[in-house]
Amino acid sequence: MRCFKFRVKSTSDATGRRKGELRFAHVWVNETELDKAEDTARALLAGQGWVIESVELSMAPTAEEIAGLDPVQSAAHKRALREGSYAYFSP
Repeated sequence: MRCFKFRVKSTSDATGRRKGELRFAHVWVNETELDKAEDTARALLAGQGWVIESVELSMAPTAEEIAGLDPVQSAAHKRALREGSYAYFSP
């Protein structure tokens, strides 16, 4: 499992966002290889109408780190386990 935090910009207007709006994207990918995981994360975000401005975090969390996740991150991790990848956004 890999997790990323990207600074992203919206490429279009959509429900709940304006074109050019900046946010942080938190992406979990159920993949051990960094390059494959990052490619998946980038494709997921592009498909949702976001362009990556910068990579803020890239890691493969340990079992101990996963056990200590806050409820939002824990839910994202579990969803990525089920679906292969998952992204959520924060201001």
